[in-house]
Amino acid sequence: MPEKILGLDIGDESIKAVLLAAGLRESHILKSALVHIPEGGSTETALGKLFSDDTFRADVCVTALPVWQVSFRNLTLPFKSRKKIEQVLAYELEPLIPTPLDDIIADYTITARHEKSEVLATSVIKSAVADLINLLAPYGTEISAIDIGPAPVARKLMAHCDPEEYILLLDIGKRGTQAAFFRGNTILQMRHFGFGGDTITSAIRETFGCDQSAAEERKRMGNAGEAREKIHARCAAFGADVKNTLSALALNQGLDPMPTMIYLTGGGALYAPLKEEMESFFSLPVAMADISGSDKLQADGGHPALMNQALALATRDARVKDNFNFRTGEFRLKRKDAEFSKNVRWIAILLFVILGVFGIDSSLKYHYDTARRDTLREEIRAVFHETLPGVTRIVDPVHQLRTEVARLRNPSTGGKPGYRGIRVLEILHDLSLLLPRSVDFLITSFQYEGETVTIKGQTDTFNTVDSITKALDKSEIFTNVKISSANLMKKENRVEVNLRMELRQ
Repeated sequence: MPEKILGLDIGDESIKAVLLAAGLRESHILKSALVHIPEGGSTETALGKLFSDDTFRADVCVTALPVWQVSFRNLTLPFKSRKKIEQVLAYELEPLIPTPLDDIIADYTITARHEKSEVLATSVIKSAVADLINLLAPYGTEISAIDIGPAPVARKLMAHCDPEEYILLLDIGKRGTQAAFFRGNTILQMRHFGFGGDTITSAIRETFGCDQSAAEERKRMGNAGEAREKIHARCAAFGADVKNTLSALALNQGLDPMPTMIYLTGGGALYAPLKEEMESFFSLPVAMADISGSDKLQADGGHPALMNQALALATRDARVKDNFNFRTGEFRLKRKDAEFSKNVRWIAILLFVILGVFGIDSSLKYHYDTARRDTLREEIRAVFHETLPGVTRIVDPVHQLRTEVARLRNPSTGGKPGYRGIRVLEILHDLSLLLPRSVDFLITSFQYEGETVTIKGQTDTFNTVDSITKALDKSEIFTNVKISSANLMKKENRVEVNLRMELRQ
């Protein structure tokens, strides 16, 4: 479905609107309108009249701030990257403007790029942007982009001008004129002049002593009569102001002292003799701008000079990086799709965090398991060295220990079965279970022959000897535990004892 784009030109005398249906392959104008602001009336009243037609409630609304609300500065920056330009732009402007940085929105367009970048930096007070947004809010219309004065019309003219031509566009409104100076596809500078349609109207009114409406009628008809002399003087003063600006640009920015062509647009340009006055004063070709032919779109509502700005706003290419747009920063439009994209980004971030935590947990678990495995391996190797100190080549310590135990149990290794098939290891195991750990008993000799086991050892006291005897009497393997001898050792003050026991039948 084609997107509906509303180009809205809010002037001092009237509001011009062009509603465009923008499709993938082609675009066409759905509707256009020109609503006059009555004498003593308000902009809000005219907007209410426009939006009483629901057709003009569009998906996208593009409008512009007048040049007199915008500050312009030419800067030279020591890099080409747009990202770097955007990062330093506000700080470069700070010493050049009387307003704190927190109170402005800045934008720019690149005018030349060599080893350095020359830019036309613009800034506007935030309250001006907020007022424009709030002006349209009651009508359910959200502004998508906010451009500057004649810039959209200038960009449309660029497409059909010689890239080497230096062009001056004069948008003559009711109370003032907005000027854009451009060459090729670059807007070099913009200015505001105090000359407007009212300047001519007042000259007619003063000459003929008529009211405002009668003077406006004479102006539209080009019937200035005796007022031509006054109009000529005021046009000459306007031309002198423009020439002074051209000279300043030539001096400060190295531009040509005079343009090669002048285009006129705006309601004030409809006074026919004005074109002749400009041609005579500047000795240059002067033409009325008509951008409808560039896109093969014709907006109803009156002369192209009246509808140029609204049409240029409606057909403004949002993909052009050098477009001005003050609908940014804290005023960036939060459309539903933008909110959805924002939510998707947050969900993606959350999933990334969860996966990250899971990955960290798995990594830590793997690290812990690896450390635990290495610890167990070290413990096994320690037991192996303690048990089999003579073995130096360790391949599989568990398997090697099992093999050695099986070898010791094999009769051919000296661990042959004795009486009733009882092995030496079984007897030693029974002894270790029967004797408490607290008993001080060091076995120094062990003999197992037939059905008799003889043990020789050392202990601390004779009482301990009795305890050992009583403990061994509980064995299920042997019986008839007797003390063959128990003697006090002179040198070590310990008791040497010989025990003799028989295997149970």
